Amino acid sequence: MTETKTPLASRTVWANLVGLAALVLPLAGFDTASLDQERLVEAGATLVAAASFVASSVFRVVATRRLRG
Repeated sequence: MTETKTPLASRTVWANLVGLAALVLPLAGFDTASLDQERLVEAGATLVAAASFVASSVFRVVATRRLRG
């Protein structure tokens, strides 16, 4: 791993941003109570967060270039 890239070119960074968004939506006032399938929506958001963190780990393992800061 001798080559560098910007943080926004990193799949790991993008996966973490998606996961963070899934976790922050309820805190930011995204109200699922008005939806008929509240539990389904919450489970979907949790699955998106989980998939994001799994993808983050996979992307870090297969990364070939370092981030430059």
